[in-house]
Amino acid sequence: MKQNIIFTSSFLLFFLLTCASLIAQNPDADTSKTEKYFDGFHLGISMGVQNIFGGAFIDNLDVLGQKSGFVTEFSAGYRKQLANDRLLIGAELQFGIIDGDLEQMDTRNQMEIDYKNNSQFGYGINLGMVLGKRKKALLYTYGIVTKRNFDITISEVGGTTFMQEDGQRFLRYGIGFEIPVSGNFHLKATVGRVDVDYGDLETNINVENKTDLGLGVMYQF
Repeated sequence: MKQNIIFTSSFLLFFLLTCASLIAQNPDADTSKTEKYFDGFHLGISMGVQNIFGGAFIDNLDVLGQKSGFVTEFSAGYRKQLANDRLLIGAELQFGIIDGDLEQMDTRNQMEIDYKNNSQFGYGINLGMVLGKRKKALLYTYGIVTKRNFDITISEVGGTTFMQEDGQRFLRYGIGFEIPVSGNFHLKATVGRVDVDYGDLETNINVENKTDLGLGVMYQF
């Protein structure tokens, strides 16, 4: 997971340096009056697949289940175009309805584990660059701290069951592309990964770094 953090930090640094370089090389580019397409409050909805994982703690082992699950995500935020409207910074809140149910077996104790979840919440930032002569395309990076809670049912062979809860807080990060298509309505596409660290906990599997994919519609006020 440390490699993911290093890669992400390096990518963001490279991206911001590239933005600064382009702005410095073209300080007077596109000085004609143009509309700010990505400035102010916005609402959005997107659909796609995300990396879903949960854990049950049994006999000092974190028994994990994982899959790529379908997510419908609602978002609200505010962003600002700076540096001749070429540089963008923003903050965003997200609420997702997710297909978060998982199943796993603890083969050591012959236990069946069911993980139940149908929602998530996130907050984070966007950093981007507005492209094109008319400044109608946005390429950006995002970092979203995401929270999920699982209700876990553990069933023993003899029929005995007991319950647990799994609360998660982890980072989702990636890149996105957005363009206006009709009036204040925009289309966006995102590709991302997750960064999760279980520290010193022993786990039955390593969480695979599955790719998150999303396609959505934004309304820019």
